[in-house]
Amino acid sequence: MASLRNDEWRDYDDVDENSFTEISPLLVSQKREQLSSPSIIESLDYDRCPNEPYMAFISTKTKSLVRWLNLKDWIMFGVIGITTGVVAFAIDMGVKYLSEAKFHTTFSFVSEYSDTIMVPMMIYVAFSLLYCLIAAAAVAVTPEAAGSGIPEIKCYLNGIRLPKVVRIKTLACKAFGVLFSVAGGLPCGKEGPMIHSGAALGAGIPEGLSRLLKKMGYTDSFFGVHDDRVKRDFISAGAAAGVSAAFGAPLGGVLFSLEEGSSFWNQALTWKTLFCSMCSAFVLQILKSTVVTNSAKIGSKYSGLINFGEFKVQNGNPKY
Repeated sequence: MASLRNDEWRDYDDVDENSFTEISPLLVSQKREQLSSPSIIESLDYDRCPNEPYMAFISTKTKSLVRWLNLKDWIMFGVIGITTGVVAFAIDMGVKYLSEAKFHTTFSFVSEYSDTIMVPMMIYVAFSLLYCLIAAAAVAVTPEAAGSGIPEIKCYLNGIRLPKVVRIKTLACKAFGVLFSVAGGLPCGKEGPMIHSGAALGAGIPEGLSRLLKKMGYTDSFFGVHDDRVKRDFISAGAAAGVSAAFGAPLGGVLFSLEEGSSFWNQALTWKTLFCSMCSAFVLQILKSTVVTNSAKIGSKYSGLINFGEFKVQNGNPKY
C-alpha cells in the first residue's frame, strides 16, 4: 500500500476524482467505490485534526468571535426545539383527526345498520387497512423510515454514518408513516419515531439554513454543519427534543441523549440540549392549549403548561 506524505492527507470527499491520480492508487479506488456506491456505510470522525488550516482558524479566534459562535449555537438549538415541537403537534393532531374520521364514519353506519354489526365492522376494518397501506407505502418510498429509528440514531451519534438516516425525506416519510400507523390501530406509538424525527431536524435545519444563507451571499458556513462534531451535537439535541415532545419531559430527553444516545459529550452541550428540550415541550404544550374542538376544551384535555382545574358555576354556587 502506498504511503502518503503529511501534506498529501486531505478530505477526499470534496476533491474531484481526477485529482486523485496525483495522490495514491488506494485513495483513487476508495473514491471510485464511494462514487459507485452512494449508500455505503462510513465512519464519522469526531476528533479534531490539528492541521494547518484548523490551527490558523484557532489562532484568529477572539473573544467577540467566540461569543458570536456561541450565540449562533444557542439560536440553532432553539430553532431545532421549536420545530420539533411543531412536528410533534402536527402528528398528534393528525392522529386525532384521522381517528375521529374513522370512528365517526363507523358509528354512523352503526346507527344506519342497527340490525347487523357486519357492515360497521367492515367499514372499520376498511379504514384501518387503508391507513396501514398508506403507512406501508411511505416506508416503501424510504426504507430508512422503517421502525423506531432509535438504533440508527444511536449509531450516528457513536460514529457510524448510515446512509439517508437523517435526511428531510426520511423525516417526512417517518412522520407520515407513524401518523397513519397509529391511526390505523397498529401496536405502535410515536415515541421512537419522534426521537428519529427530532434527530433528522437537528441534522437538516442547520444545513438547510446554511445553504439558504449561502445563496443569499453569506459565504461562511453559518452553523458549521460541515464539521461532524457540530452536526453530532445538533443531532443529540434533536433526539432529546424528540423525547421531550413525546413524553413531556425535558430532563428525560437530556438524560436519554446523555446516557443512551451519545458517547461524546461535554458540559456546554448539556445546557444547550436542555434548552432545546424545553423549547420543544413548551411549544408543543402552547400549541395544544390553543386547540378547541367539540370534544375537548382548554383546561380539560389540552391543559397547556399550567392547569388550575376546571371551574364550573351552577345556580350561583361555585364548584371546583
